[in-house]
Amino acid sequence: MIILTLLHPIQSIPVQSWTFEHESIIRIGRSTDNQVILYSAVVSRHHVELRQIDAQWEVVSLGANGTYVDGKRITQVAVVDGIVIRLARSGPNIRIHIDASAVDSAQDLQEDKTLAQRAQPKVSPLAAEVREPALQKGEADALPKIQIPVTRQPEDDASSATPSGELTQRRTAMDLEESSPVEVASAVEVASAVGVECSHPRAHGSVLFCPDCGKPLHVEQTIGEYQVIKTMGQEALRLTQLVWHQGQSFLLHTLSPEALERSDVREAFTQQAKQLLQLEHPGLPHFVAFFLSDEKPYLVQGQVYGQSLQQRVAAQGPLSQSEAIAVIVRVCNILDVLHQQAPPLLHQDLKPENLLQPPLTAASDDLTVVGFGTLKSFVTASESATATPYTAPEQLQGQATATTDLFALGPILVCLLTGQSPEAFYAQREQGFRFYPEYVPGLEPELVAIVRRLTSPKPDERYA
Repeated sequence: MIILTLLHPIQSIPVQSWTFEHESIIRIGRSTDNQVILYSAVVSRHHVELRQIDAQWEVVSLGANGTYVDGKRITQVAVVDGIVIRLARSGPNIRIHIDASAVDSAQDLQEDKTLAQRAQPKVSPLAAEVREPALQKGEADALPKIQIPVTRQPEDDASSATPSGELTQRRTAMDLEESSPVEVASAVEVASAVGVECSHPRAHGSVLFCPDCGKPLHVEQTIGEYQVIKTMGQEALRLTQLVWHQGQSFLLHTLSPEALERSDVREAFTQQAKQLLQLEHPGLPHFVAFFLSDEKPYLVQGQVYGQSLQQRVAAQGPLSQSEAIAVIVRVCNILDVLHQQAPPLLHQDLKPENLLQPPLTAASDDLTVVGFGTLKSFVTASESATATPYTAPEQLQGQATATTDLFALGPILVCLLTGQSPEAFYAQREQGFRFYPEYVPGLEPELVAIVRRLTSPKPDERYA
């Protein structure tokens, strides 16, 4: 038996596990034909193979970004029990157990299967996005607080909502606080009370998932086949919940109770969800499924580890001009994919909080766009106070086109370059009320012209 365990990128605790008893070759990568599927921008479609030769296992690296052991890039290495391999320099860590002791350490995860593994009776557990599981930074009530060093990774609040209630990121929902003796003593009692088969010593009431086996400790309700662990955020039209299914955690998006009463919003949400399911792009989250439960539409999304650009700027200060431009170009490339769909797939809520950079890497052009499902052009006038400095004016009148997404790029660029809210540069001046990039300190004339065109109040004056 060989057991692979995905480790939390910061705390190095188990996030999910895969157990194999009879396979002689195990493939790891982003493609769905692998036994272990990891949706990460830095993971190749077929990144690693584990091969059994006689009684010995070996790791063979296939990915373009390489595989690392103890910080050194390898092409092929023998497996020793407990070895940890990293897929790409900034990618997920996987620990490999090959002896009998591994069975005990992962026994609680062996009942779960990934989508790719369900057809293989001997295989178990989860598959997470390490591009990846994620949640958002929030205020007092958010999920676990996970501080990350300088770059994109589960941020300080593993999942949460911004003060305005807008979900900005996703993160793994493990609360990593240390257990007190009292909490440890009550672990079995707590697990029993919520109907979860977990009695590990660090499983206590203040955490969402057991740090040892990864199972949820609290289930609020069941929707379809998904167990709801926590409500992550609610906006004017969207409700987002952290859920558990087949040994893996996901984000479950649906409409708010008010939005469910509107047929136009239901239709738009359903259309967007079905379009997102058809897309597979390293700059987008992995969307898993769409289903109806009690006539309510639900979109299942893999989590995304990352630090938002809003958090990065707040923690480290403004980006350099070259870094900021690289971000905008990356977003443009992602928007190009979305807008070429038929009909065009609009984001409608672009802002620094919804641009995540991967953990443990500072590459400015490596990011994931999140925050789909807000459908802001459907927000009523009474709810228009939720508009942000990145919101195009026509969106407040219920009209959105591809140029609506482009509008947001101007204020985003200014925020990244100055560290200030773009709201400071809106004014009633010679051209009426609009965004005035010429008043942004230090913004070069070439960029002033680009931002001015992007933020024109008239959509037909923006870039096509």
